[in-house]
Amino acid sequence: MKRNWMYLILIVLAGAAGAVLRGSSLLYGCEPETGLPVPGYLPATALIVLTVCTIVLFAVLSRMWFGKVDGCRFEQLFSGMGKMAGVLCAIAAIGMILFSALSVLQLPEHLLEQTVDLNGSLMYPSALIAAAVAVLWVLALCSGISLLLAAAAQLRGAEVNRRTGIYFTVPMFWCCLDLIMLYHENSGNPVTSQYSYALLLVIAVMTAFYSIGGFLFAAKGSAARFFASVGVALYLACVHVGGTAASCLMSGDGFYSQLGVTGTMRLAVYACTAVYLLVYLVHALRRVPGIKAAPEPAEQEQAE
Repeated sequence: MKRNWMYLILIVLAGAAGAVLRGSSLLYGCEPETGLPVPGYLPATALIVLTVCTIVLFAVLSRMWFGKVDGCRFEQLFSGMGKMAGVLCAIAAIGMILFSALSVLQLPEHLLEQTVDLNGSLMYPSALIAAAVAVLWVLALCSGISLLLAAAAQLRGAEVNRRTGIYFTVPMFWCCLDLIMLYHENSGNPVTSQYSYALLLVIAVMTAFYSIGGFLFAAKGSAARFFASVGVALYLACVHVGGTAASCLMSGDGFYSQLGVTGTMRLAVYACTAVYLLVYLVHALRRVPGIKAAPEPAEQEQAE
């Protein structure tokens, strides 16, 4: 039992360290005149090392500590969520809905940030990009609604069925499109450190929802994949969301002036998503000790 909570403590410690390093890198890691990274800036290098070590560590620990319950079902790990946990999930999902709806209303501002000034000549986003931006925030809105329905189902103790899988599939489509849009927005940016942690966060969140849905379709290694992916997602949420928010507050520029409408809304939606995943992780850590380990293949054949 103590080992399970040690996993959560490791996430918190690594996330706090990553947020400090990320905030410091954003504030002092780039030259004011050119915007290029300061050569040999120690916190930026330390953050890269910490991120690599954290991802590897969580992958190893999830296999060592939680691999024995890989054969458990969705109901065993996630059902029976208490009222407080269900309410927290609902609040996080409502936050996603509100920020996504606000983004839909601010669609002209999102498109304005896609406009490029080339020697005084404005290049407006194409119809394809405009449609993709609109679909992105509609998918984010649908993801919030899906996760809210999943939280409501948990609160009323609804039976797990195919619809439950759909609840966690919609956010995956949102993350896939957001990954494409993030690359499109930053493909011309030579400073990869400015957006690389956002890319990693989107990938980790997408993998986390995939791992939750994997229990419903009997995917192999579902428990180890869940704990690893959610742990990495929460760590990266602390790094990207926490570090970026700290740098905005300490610089005094404000979120909109430093991140723009798109960056601010993306930060807010992923912060709510991280809270949602955190509740699921805490609940799963409480349920793991009571789950019987899955039988080995040889034992299962002998029993049959």
